[in-house]
Amino acid sequence: MYVCICHPITDKQIKQVLVEGAQTTAAVFRHFGHKVQCGKCVPYVRGMVEEHCEANHTGGCGGDCGQCGCGEPKASNDAEYAYGIAAE
Repeated sequence: MYVCICHPITDKQIKQVLVEGAQTTAAVFRHFGHKVQCGKCVPYVRGMVEEHCEANHTGGCGGDCGQCGCGEPKASNDAEYAYGIAAE
């Protein structure tokens, strides 16, 4: 399934990038050499990153320790980062 229609990026491609070590939404887009255009795919990509980190994180911190590099910056509400990528 296409996740981003501005840039032809599929969920399978994103999953592969996550397996290869991308740990943030920004890292996923950088891997493909793209910047976010309309931003509608960002919440979905962010969800894929979080799901991958939760499934593969073994440190017991839930990705919030700041040491493991896993997880996205947390917003106080979902609308705060709905269409942007926070800096890593």
